[in-house]
Amino acid sequence: MGTPKQEITLEEISQRKEELLKDIRQQKELMKATASDLFAPVKPTSKTNAIMHSINSGMAILDGVMLGMKVIKRIRKAFQK
Repeated sequence: MGTPKQEITLEEISQRKEELLKDIRQQKELMKATASDLFAPVKPTSKTNAIMHSINSGMAILDGVMLGMKVIKRIRKAFQK
């Protein structure tokens, strides 16, 4: 009434295990390559671009500090009243 069971040998299990391990290793290498591409720092193409990048970063930091100081002043004024 039921379907006959197919016998699986230890050799077949061992061979399948090796195939799966090979696939896992390939996927792991692919994931490593993708992650390193995603998180690698962007390198400026020339000295001019490097200088401009530094200036832009400095201006962004300065802008953040100025905004923070304004927010702190407004919070202090709100609590003094």
